[in-house]
Amino acid sequence: MAEQPNKPKNETDKNLILDDERDLLMDHEYDGIQELDNNMPPWWLYGFYITIVFAVGYLLYYDVLGWGPSQEEEYEIEMAMAAERFGSIAQESFDFSQAVLLTDAASLERGREVFNASTNLCTTCHGQNAQGLVGPDLTNDYWKHGCDLESLIVSIKVGFPNRGMPAYGSTVRIADDDLVKLASYIVSLRGSNPTGAKAPDMSRSVLCEEPAPVEEATAEE
Repeated sequence: MAEQPNKPKNETDKNLILDDERDLLMDHEYDGIQELDNNMPPWWLYGFYITIVFAVGYLLYYDVLGWGPSQEEEYEIEMAMAAERFGSIAQESFDFSQAVLLTDAASLERGREVFNASTNLCTTCHGQNAQGLVGPDLTNDYWKHGCDLESLIVSIKVGFPNRGMPAYGSTVRIADDDLVKLASYIVSLRGSNPTGAKAPDMSRSVLCEEPAPVEEATAEE
């Protein structure tokens, strides 16, 4: 009977080695595992060559020719973009503790516009009439973080990220004067009793002791 072509030719062959692979068989082995000295796959080699070209280009662009920004320059650029979007903390000069509750119609109308603006997401969480959806009802007398004007401004400006409310409601900065008008508008909604108002979370809410605002008398009155 003819010898099988894939059968080991002697007892020293521990693995099945094809005849055309014997010249590729390397001398070493690990735990009885032998290795063939095959060429690397073309896709692997091409990928390796591409990384070399990329590394050389990266080195020239950033370090040799200096065309690309350094890490320090990238940091300054990003900080400038953040200051433009959110405002610079270092330049913050408005003292909200001195803010005065606004009750005139023009200010409250502007506050309503800010509240309903799609960029601020106030209505997304609190409802069109501040009756509460995902967020709490803003029209009742029970508040979690203070109901006075300054507390409202700080709550809006800083937000409660761990509770799902980012700064300014959507991270889009609101001008200081609009912030005061927005907070004044929210205060003016207290006691409005909108339809479908969300029940307060009494485990975390505290009765508001701030008096309800009184709108300024108009000339017709």
